[in-house]
Amino acid sequence: MSSRELHGTRAISRSIIGTWFLVVLSVVSWRPDALFTGGFDSVVVAKALLALIALGCALLIYQRSTTRARVGVRSTILLVIVVGLSCLGALASGDVMPSLVLAVRILLLAATVYVLASCAAPMQVLTALLIAMGILTIIGAVTGIPGFLADGRLATGIPAMKPNELAGLAAPPLLGLAITIARSGLTASRAALLLAFASILLATGSRTTLLVVVIAMVVGILLAWPVPHSTGIALILLAPVSYAVVAFTNVVSEVAIRGQDVDQLATLSSRTIAWDAVFSIPMATWHKWIGAGLAVKTVEVDQRWWDVQVLDSSWISLLSQTGIVGLVAVSVWVVFTLRDSLVSRELRALTFPLLVLLLLRSALENGLIESSVIFTLFFLTSLVVERGYQFPFEHQKTVRYSLASTRPTPPTLIRTE
Repeated sequence: MSSRELHGTRAISRSIIGTWFLVVLSVVSWRPDALFTGGFDSVVVAKALLALIALGCALLIYQRSTTRARVGVRSTILLVIVVGLSCLGALASGDVMPSLVLAVRILLLAATVYVLASCAAPMQVLTALLIAMGILTIIGAVTGIPGFLADGRLATGIPAMKPNELAGLAAPPLLGLAITIARSGLTASRAALLLAFASILLATGSRTTLLVVVIAMVVGILLAWPVPHSTGIALILLAPVSYAVVAFTNVVSEVAIRGQDVDQLATLSSRTIAWDAVFSIPMATWHKWIGAGLAVKTVEVDQRWWDVQVLDSSWISLLSQTGIVGLVAVSVWVVFTLRDSLVSRELRALTFPLLVLLLLRSALENGLIESSVIFTLFFLTSLVVERGYQFPFEHQKTVRYSLASTRPTPPTLIRTE
């Protein structure tokens, strides 16, 4: 590869990372506990403009890239079906505008993801997204240190995310680093980054994310086995350290209990109360079968001290937003994506642990099908692992780009062999 081509490749990589950063910034929370109800203000408009800029950047990268990657269409079709069902449900419930706005946002985000997935190798775009998430994680964590010292749980300062959302943002880069170490060995820089992201995750106090990251890491190590010598030595040394932490400190109990009583733990912090309310929706209603729209984030509950509960589960939210039909469509989507990830020898070492992380976490957290970081990563993964559409591994090092030329080289379509 000539120096000119190498410069073009690096420029494309930086451009993709920068565009992913804009995408991630446009979907994370800027105001904690604020649910979109259909109104427009400066924050809503600013995030929409940021999303449009990200799409424009993606289209520019696509135009300048000399490679065209074939990506899947099944995931796109299923997404359109699910979003369409939510709009029909919102129309039937009589509150269509908020859900329509959210539908446009998620389709705009999906278009950006699709374009970026089309102009680079799968491993390149996946890694670039994880890097962008990692950058915003560090920025948010550093700006949230004053609040952490006061409250004991790490949230972000800029942008304003709650601890659980910061944990969800930090987990994929942490998992990606762990998989890199499992496959390529441990270095000082990788160890430092791993400790940094692990510390951020622990400081958030997010029990669900911490548990599923550990599970996903185990899956990633098994898929990468046998591991390099440096990684094996690190795992051997990690065993007694982990035992000492569990046996002789109260870290595990503090994270598990987190100041809550037995009743709160039994209801998963009141989550099951909301779930029961969604399950009790009558079968003979449109709401049960096609949902009530993407704007449905809460449900009415019959409790002594409160009458509204947030739907803290992507799957329960889907049942309320898109009904049984939408829930079945997403379930089919997930099953096919898991299968395609497992059969992809080139990508499964990264994509399957990522899917384990996202899907396990989605049981107790929102975001799987909405304008969010979780959806961004899930949709990108599902696009690149669809059978017959991913790059063969041997082509990943030979993909060439040219940004220096005023007349771009005609695109080259990379196909599987």
